[in-house]
Amino acid sequence: MKRNRNIHFSEQTLEELKELINILGVEGYGDIPKALKFSVTFTLQELKNQTIVTPDMNDADIDMWFSSIKKLRAKEKQEEIIEKAEKSMKT
Repeated sequence: MKRNRNIHFSEQTLEELKELINILGVEGYGDIPKALKFSVTFTLQELKNQTIVTPDMNDADIDMWFSSIKKLRAKEKQEEIIEKAEKSMKT
């Protein structure tokens, strides 16, 4: 069975790929496949690394741990937004 190999990306994804291509320095022929291959390899490696550093807990405790991290991140982002808004109001 032959698969369709045409991949279409949203404008946001294309911008992100462009940024990654610039960071990796692989601009030119084959830049998108090279960036995607790097992304897949890097993501797989990092996901596997996360299992090493994730606390050894039962499922309920892992859910609570992850929920706590999400709440902390949301709070940090909210504080950043407030700080930026306060700075823009002062100028």
